[in-house]
Amino acid sequence: MKQITTLDDFETEKQQHEYLLLKISASWCDPCRRFAPVNESVSAERNDISVAEIDVDALPNVREGFNVRSVPTLIMLKDGSPIDTLVGSQPTANVNAWIDHAIQA
Repeated sequence: MKQITTLDDFETEKQQHEYLLLKISASWCDPCRRFAPVNESVSAERNDISVAEIDVDALPNVREGFNVRSVPTLIMLKDGSPIDTLVGSQPTANVNAWIDHAIQA
């Protein structure tokens, strides 16, 4: 899982991957910290998507651009455009089912 810290990094990630799972989180967010192992597990298990994380405080423009109101939020991008969103900490099985649905839609 890649940590995105600049807008240039974000643009590069969007261009390099057909499917990009973007985790929007915050360092001060307890649910985000509890969700981190799930996100890392998904990243390690799946080879059909790329996974990246953005801290809302580091890149507020990304948060605003996707209209993120709560963290953690997962956004599935296809060819750089959002195709689905999942809000809140979820178990691994739910996240994988959501990913499967998003990329098959």
